[in-house]
Amino acid sequence: MKALTVTSIISLGLVVGCGGGGGGDGGSGGSVAAETPPAVAPAPEPTPAPAPTPISVARTMEDLSIPDSFDYQPIEEYSLTIDASSDVSGRAFVTVYTEFEELASGEVEPKYESKVASQALTSGRAKLSFNAAEHVGTFLVEIWTYDGNDPVKKQISATSSTLTW
Repeated sequence: MKALTVTSIISLGLVVGCGGGGGGDGGSGGSVAAETPPAVAPAPEPTPAPAPTPISVARTMEDLSIPDSFDYQPIEEYSLTIDASSDVSGRAFVTVYTEFEELASGEVEPKYESKVASQALTSGRAKLSFNAAEHVGTFLVEIWTYDGNDPVKKQISATSSTLTW
């Protein structure tokens, strides 16, 4: 046990006396102060200019100036007269859409949620009255028959409030 204690003390003395380990300079254990270059402080980053503060102006209803003659009608009234007696025989049903898309095949497909009117045809004829937004330029009208054939489709321009098939 004494030998272990003596060996530990000698080992500890050597480690402390030699400087604690590899200095890597290849010297014989003597302590030579290495010259370190003077530290150069990095240049400070330039501070960016603060962003300009946006100016908001509070506006009220009193600031509006609307002429008395101004008449804004976002909804237009339309009437559609259909005479498809030459195209349809038997029972039929008509539907009017405000939105549709043209497929790559050239076929026109309605957006079903844009339906504004629908009604049964009597002997291939009907008269519909409906409202639509003022920006609608063209309606898609579909006539469905109960014989299983594809519907007859026609695009009708909304240039006037009275439309005809």
